[in-house]
Amino acid sequence: MTQTFLHRFTVKPKHLDYLPLWRREVAVRTRHGFTTHRAFVETDAEPKLTWLYSHEGDAAAAEAALARDPEQRDLDGLKAPHVFRNLLVRPVDVEFAPTVATPESVAGSDGRQRIAIMRRYSIVNGWDDFLDVWRQIVPVREQYGFRCLFAVADRPRDMFTWAFDFDGEWADFPAAQRGYYRDPARVQLRKVFDHMADYSIHPATQLLI
Repeated sequence: MTQTFLHRFTVKPKHLDYLPLWRREVAVRTRHGFTTHRAFVETDAEPKLTWLYSHEGDAAAAEAALARDPEQRDLDGLKAPHVFRNLLVRPVDVEFAPTVATPESVAGSDGRQRIAIMRRYSIVNGWDDFLDVWRQIVPVREQYGFRCLFAVADRPRDMFTWAFDFDGEWADFPAAQRGYYRDPARVQLRKVFDHMADYSIHPATQLLI
């Protein structure tokens, strides 16, 4: 059985030189049977790293073996000065299979990287009804150039996380969305807010694995 996890923690300000250590962590976790699908660093506040990975088989046993791995223990010590101790790993259900980040897929029209827009919702009034509406939203948004990158659901904690990308700067994002929100097909889906008790939106850098 495949289990998927959303792994999130905050990097201390001005400590993004930690990322080479994180890439070593990806390699160690891969040795223990985990597959990394996507990773992002939110860029508008203290850097938040979101890491999506999965394991086929006994994920708990793999985590225990990872914790005993001498290289992982070494990395835990090396990264301690760079990250806050607010790690949260959520088992999640995949609602939109993650796309693969490549240099070509993340390249924007002006030579800069397409930014990712991370969205997190606190869900109320039923997951099935929410997902029915959200699945109709995705193709409408994609018609306006906002490509869905992944979506996962943490049902026990009523948390939905997804991301899409955007060919532009964060400052341009509100204006870029106006046509999308005025589209009659999107107007009909405003009832999605009946299911969102709270939400957050952040720009992020797509990390190449």
